[in-house]
Order: sequence, then structure tokens, then C-alpha cells
Amino acid sequence: MRSNKIKNNHITTDDLPFSAYLKMKGHRLIKSDQKKSKAYFTFECDGNTDQLKVEFINSEFIQFYNEVRNLKKMISTK
Repeated sequence: MRSNKIKNNHITTDDLPFSAYLKMKGHRLIKSDQKKSKAYFTFECDGNTDQLKVEFINSEFIQFYNEVRNLKKMISTK
């Protein structure tokens, strides 16, 4: 997982798949920033961000994302 900062019941991350997962799970996006070539997303969370990360890693969503990434790699090499 990439950079994640937790502050005042907010989590800020540059991890696009994790951000999509947070949105999918109903966490409200409250801010997005772009610094140089990186995008950062800030979400409201209930304070239990470690549990969210574990759920994300064990979810079917990450499996789906990895398969999409593998297929993109396959077609970009042709």
C-alpha cells in the first residue's frame, strides 16, 4: 500500500485502488489534491483505519483490481 496519513477521523492517501475501495464502502470524499504528478484523496473515516486496510487487502475488490492491472499489462505489450 502507498502513502496513508490519518488525522482527525480523516484518512489521506495517494493509493487509487484504496481510494476507490473507501468510496465503494461509503466513506465520504472530502478533498482531493494534485501535487506534481501525484493525486491525494482525503476521506472521512470512523477512526479504525487499520481495520479498513485489512478489509481492503482481503477483499474481492483488490482481486478485481489486480486482474484489471494484469490484463492492461497484457494488452500493452502487444
